[in-house]
Amino acid sequence: MGFGSILEIEPFFVDPPLIQVLRDRWDWVSRTFLFPWGHMVPSLEDVARITGLRVDGEAVTGVTYADYTDFTQSLLGLEPHGDDLGDRRMVGRVALLESLGLIGVRQRADESLSAFVERAAGLARLAYGQDREETERVDRDLRRFLVFFFGKMLFTTKGDGIHCRFLELLGDLGRVGRYAWGAALLAHTFADLSVGTGMETTVGGFAPFLQVWSYYYLPLGRATQVDPDAVPLARRWLPLVSTATYNFQLDVLRRNIRDFPALLVVWEPYVDQGDDDQPWVVSGRPLFRRDIWVHCLNEIEPLRLRLAARTLGLHQRWLEETEPRGIGRKTRGKAKTVDWRVRFPDQYADWGRGGWLVVGCHRQHCVPPMLPGGVRRSQFHEAIEEVQLAEARAALETLPTAQATAEHTDAGGASSSRSVPAVEVASLQEQLAAAVTRAERAERDLLTRTEELESALARETGTVAELTEQSRQLTELRSQLAQRESDLPCDVAELQAMLTLERCDLESQVVAERLLKASEERYRCGRECAREQGRASAYSESILVTSSQYERNVRDVAAAQRSTSSRAPMGPPSLPAVVDQGEVESSRRAGPADGGEESQVASP
Repeated sequence: MGFGSILEIEPFFVDPPLIQVLRDRWDWVSRTFLFPWGHMVPSLEDVARITGLRVDGEAVTGVTYADYTDFTQSLLGLEPHGDDLGDRRMVGRVALLESLGLIGVRQRADESLSAFVERAAGLARLAYGQDREETERVDRDLRRFLVFFFGKMLFTTKGDGIHCRFLELLGDLGRVGRYAWGAALLAHTFADLSVGTGMETTVGGFAPFLQVWSYYYLPLGRATQVDPDAVPLARRWLPLVSTATYNFQLDVLRRNIRDFPALLVVWEPYVDQGDDDQPWVVSGRPLFRRDIWVHCLNEIEPLRLRLAARTLGLHQRWLEETEPRGIGRKTRGKAKTVDWRVRFPDQYADWGRGGWLVVGCHRQHCVPPMLPGGVRRSQFHEAIEEVQLAEARAALETLPTAQATAEHTDAGGASSSRSVPAVEVASLQEQLAAAVTRAERAERDLLTRTEELESALARETGTVAELTEQSRQLTELRSQLAQRESDLPCDVAELQAMLTLERCDLESQVVAERLLKASEERYRCGRECAREQGRASAYSESILVTSSQYERNVRDVAAAQRSTSSRAPMGPPSLPAVVDQGEVESSRRAGPADGGEESQVASP
C-alpha cells in the first residue's frame, strides 16, 4: 500500500519551539514560509524523500458526508459518535484501539522498538485469531488500523476522536496503494498551518516532516545525523533534547532565524543525492518541478514553487503574491454531502494534467517595484546584496584557513582525550569543502544579482526623470486650465446677453406672426360671409356705388320744396323719393356686413 517506509521511522521527538518558529513564518496568502532571504516552501520532492510516501497517482479526493454510520458499521464494525450539530463523523480512539486488541499497550522503558512492535503485533493477532481464511475480518482489522494510522499519525487532528472521512477510499483495499498519500500529507500540512492561531506548538499531519525539512534547508543545530545512508531521510536524524526552558529556546530560535546568514541557507539539499532504494522518488520525479494543486479530500491547497525557484536551481525573480489562498476545509453548517471533484473541477483537472512546469524567469522582467514611503526596492535589495557579498568574501577568506587547520589536525593526529577523532575531522573537511563550494556559487550569484539591481536602478532613474517631465507638463496644463477658468465668467455673461436679445427677437416674431394670422383669419371670415350673402351683397355694392347720386337727388328735392313752399301740392309725393329713402336705410344696414375692404371701395 506504500506505507511501509514511513512505518519504519522510529518514534520522533517533537521539537515544539522549532515548530512554533516555523509557524510564525508561515504566510497564509502565498502558502509559503516567508524568511528574511525570501520564500521557501516544502515540495513534493521533500515529502517523498523525507517520509517515503508516494506523491504521484490518483488524487486523494472524493465525497465527504455528515453521517458515516453506514460506512463505520459495514467497514469497521463500530458505531460513530455525533457532535453538537448532529453530524456523525468520528469514531472514538479507545474503541478503535480496543477493537484492535491494543488498548493500554505501551512501550516499556527497557523495551526496544522492534520488540514492542512484535509484542503489539502478537496481541493484535490474538484479537482476531490465527485463521487466515477469515478474509473479511482481516480486511476489517486492516481498515481499522488504517483509520487509526491516518487519524493519529499521518493526518493528525486535535481531540480524542478520529475522523472517518477516508472510509470511502478504504472500501476497496486494492486501490489504496494507488493514491498520492504524500501529496495529501502536504495539502493537510498547508491547511493546518493556514488556520492556526499562532500559539500552536505542533502541526497537523506528520510532525517529523517539517522538523526534518528544516534540518536540510536551515541548519540550526537542532538535530544530529546518526545514519547517513538510511532511507527515507527522516530515519537519518535524531533531534537534540534541550534542558532549557521553552520560552528561552523560542527566543533563541527566533533571533537565530532573524539573523541567519543567507549564505548558509541550503537551497538544493538533494543535488548530490541519488535515487537508490527510493522507488517513491523515481515515480514522483515528473511532479517535482511543477506548480500544482494538492488534494486531501476537503483540503485543497496550491503548491507555488515559482515563489521559491532557487530550490529548483533557477533564478528567482521578485514576485508579489496576493491571490490566494487555498480552498479551505471547513464545511460545518454548509452542505452535508460534498463531492469535491465536482465542487472544484478546475483544481481536480489541474492534478490530472500534472500542474504547470516552473521555468527560469527572464532577466529583463526582474525589476522590483517601489517600497512604501518612496524607497526604491532595488536600492534596498542592492544594499542587502552588498552586505551578503561582503559576508561571502569574508567566508571565502576564512574557510581555507579552517580547512588547512582541519587537515593539519588530521595529519598530525592527537593523543590527548580532547583531540578530534579522525572520522569527525573527515566530516568537518567535507562540510568545509561543501561550504566553500556553496560560498563561491553564492558569490557568483550575488555578483549577477548586483549587476541586475544596478541595471534596474538605472532604469528606475530614467523612469523617475520621465515622470518628472510629465509632472511638469501636467502643472503647465493645470495653469492654462486655471486661466481659462478665470476668463469663463465674462464669456458666460456675453453669452447670456446674446441669449436675452435672441429671446426678445423671437418673442416679437411670434407676436407678429400671431397678428398676421389673426388678420388673415378675419379676412377669410369676411370673404366667407360675402359668399353666403350672394345677391344681397351685390345689391349693396350697387347701392354704395350710386349713393352719391341719391344724396344729390335728395338735396335737389329739398331745394325744390323750399322754393314752392307757398303753393299747395298738386298731387301725391313722388314714389321714387320714398323708395329711395327705404333703399338708403337698407343700404345702411347692409354696409357693415360687406367687410372692411368692400366698404372702403364704395366710399366716394
